[in-house]
Amino acid sequence: MNVPTGGIFGFLGLNGAGKTTTIKMLLGLSHPTSGSGSVLGRPIGDVKAKEKIGFLPEEAYFQRHLTSFEFLTFCARTLHMEGELRKQRIEEMLALVSMSDKASVKLSQFSKGMLQRIGVAQALLNDPDLIIFDEPLTGLDPKGRSQLKDIMLSLKKRGKTVFFSSHILSDVQAICDHVAILNRGQRIFQGQISDLLEIKKYDLKFDSIPTKYLDALEKISDGLSKDGNGWTVQATSEQQKEKICRNLEKVNIKPTSVSIVYKDLEPVFLDRIEANNKERGLAS
Repeated sequence: MNVPTGGIFGFLGLNGAGKTTTIKMLLGLSHPTSGSGSVLGRPIGDVKAKEKIGFLPEEAYFQRHLTSFEFLTFCARTLHMEGELRKQRIEEMLALVSMSDKASVKLSQFSKGMLQRIGVAQALLNDPDLIIFDEPLTGLDPKGRSQLKDIMLSLKKRGKTVFFSSHILSDVQAICDHVAILNRGQRIFQGQISDLLEIKKYDLKFDSIPTKYLDALEKISDGLSKDGNGWTVQATSEQQKEKICRNLEKVNIKPTSVSIVYKDLEPVFLDRIEANNKERGLAS
């Protein structure tokens, strides 16, 4: 499994597929019985590589008698972060996860979602090149999930690599560039998410379409709707899209944009799992 740098990589699989075990092996927290691997160009478990990794486990342990600032201070000290830099990074991370106002509050008073935010803050303290999250979106409310997705996207813009497992496939579909699917210990897919998803439709945007062409256009399309001052024309295949464009180009009408709408990831993911189980003679 090769993970491209500078993007967001979704690691998918049903419960028990081996996602957390794989993550632990990548971090040197568990040892493979065979095979080999490397992280950031170094053998798995290498200390120099670990210095450039941020990690949030699925079930993180927190010293709940500490305040969030004290907890992050403890984490920063384990990273040999001292003085003004330590204080600056802690304040930056608390602000990043919208917890600045909770700096002096003990973790014992936090909800699961609030603890998850502090967990994200500690994972980013050392400004890592690779961030590994194991089910980071679990337990977050819609606002918290949206905020964490924005953080992941901002890390990508800075050239960081985000590797995370998740069961919330709608979020994976929204932000991931690449995904891998694990099924009972075997990788059954890896690639760009666009290669995994099937195209549902094409939306063709037009600034204007003369009324005299609308009836004919409606017959060769799968939908025609007024969109502000313009029109949106829908096609459900590449051939249909090309036919619409060719017909309108004959009268000097061209689309201002063409966007692809993909099918939802969840049914595609489940179909892949079921097909692999049948192929291997395994019960679903």
